[in-house]
Amino acid sequence: MRSLHRLFVGIATLALPASLAAQKLAPGTWTGTITPPDQSAMEASFIVRMSGDTTKITLKADNHELEAADVKLDATVLRFSFSPGDSTVRCTLQLRDDKSYSGDCIDEHGGKGVIVMKPPKP
Repeated sequence: MRSLHRLFVGIATLALPASLAAQKLAPGTWTGTITPPDQSAMEASFIVRMSGDTTKITLKADNHELEAADVKLDATVLRFSFSPGDSTVRCTLQLRDDKSYSGDCIDEHGGKGVIVMKPPKP
């Protein structure tokens, strides 16, 4: 019984780093679109970088640059917020089969926009 326990601990130890590595965004310049509420999509870039264990994202679109806050990445969901002006927009993006992320961004007044982020080319 003791050797079975050691086997499970060994497997868990090997699997843990792989699962943690899968929960990181590739650093670099991601491309895509930002669609504000009731507007058409605009081309955007998303500069992804790491600072220690913290993921940082800078959103660039329409000659504006905003820093994302509260960036959190689960297995298949990327969450962050940003503040254009005095309001806060909260985004929840889902991982897609092509390794891109897309989803809704909701402002404080219930307005819904959409962001699509495509990973950097290798």
